[in-house]
Amino acid sequence: MDKEIVIEESTTVNEIVSLGNSYENNMARIAAIEDEFSHTLDPILRMYNAAMNLTEARLNIIKDEFEFRNLRVPIHHIDTRLKSSKSILGKLEKKGMRLSLTEAFNNIYDIAGIRCVCPYIKDVYLIRDRILAQDDVHIIEIKDYIASPKPNGYRSLHMIIRVPVYFMNKKQLVPVEIQIRTMAMDLWASLEHDIKYKTLSNNVDSLDALELDIEDELLQAAELIYSAQQKFEIMNSIIEK
Repeated sequence: MDKEIVIEESTTVNEIVSLGNSYENNMARIAAIEDEFSHTLDPILRMYNAAMNLTEARLNIIKDEFEFRNLRVPIHHIDTRLKSSKSILGKLEKKGMRLSLTEAFNNIYDIAGIRCVCPYIKDVYLIRDRILAQDDVHIIEIKDYIASPKPNGYRSLHMIIRVPVYFMNKKQLVPVEIQIRTMAMDLWASLEHDIKYKTLSNNVDSLDALELDIEDELLQAAELIYSAQQKFEIMNSIIEK
């Protein structure tokens, strides 16, 4: 699916939390004083937490509908994650952006994240279409890594949306990232994360030598898991006829 951009008014941080002259909207300076940084950032993260909870509730409503109709439920489970202040700061530095609160909240779209795990690939697209059908959801971007996997074999469907949140007596359109994938894809992604970013981080010196072989092994594992996924899809299609 082609990327769709919604042009909207930027979030103005000062409308959510008052930043005095001592802060100068400078994220690095605030971060130097951890307690004050957390205090300043807290109301903004609460707004993102509200957006995350509202989006999760929308997904649970879809799940409840199928349960009520005695149909096979297209959602196995839902996970949520809210980025920490340190993680937000690190991402700004990695992207080479200004270390300001306004820069963060208008350019980092995965502060609030939801992972929706489904049994089958067709369920992934069903959930996508249900989200797209909600007329108060604004679509920023959709990336389909199922149709076009990443080079290492990663598969998932990513959506960045904005949902309306009434916070501090003002409606804000808050971005939320939704990752929709099958249980098989989630298994591969979880193990890939564990192998590449945890186990190997304890042996940094040998990482470069092993990296190419690891990438090849991960790709092969992804293909095996996807092949198994397709077999289950076929069996389910026969049963549901």
